[in-house]
Amino acid sequence: MSGVPKIEIAESVEELKLLMKQQKKASGYTKIRCLYLLKVNAVETIKQLTVIIGRKESTIHHWLHKYQTGGLPFLLEESPKKGSLKKNEMISKIQQELSDSQGFNNY
Repeated sequence: MSGVPKIEIAESVEELKLLMKQQKKASGYTKIRCLYLLKVNAVETIKQLTVIIGRKESTIHHWLHKYQTGGLPFLLEESPKKGSLKKNEMISKIQQELSDSQGFNNY
């Protein structure tokens, strides 16, 4: 798995530099930096990329697969956080309990 990646990066070096500067989240910056390092031939293998980026091989392979599948928009798409749904559910339940005239069932 740590061999030479066979990926065609459509964006130019200048575009990738600009995109890195525009990123608001570290994850977006790191993903584009991977593409940049591959584009300028700073690394030859995924193993070298893992050392520079500080992420697991499986993560980088996943990113590259996402890029090949859907391009930059798909790569940079943030997946929803799993914990936030539980938090939202808890907030709505508390609000419902507070609006009830009986109040909370247990204290």
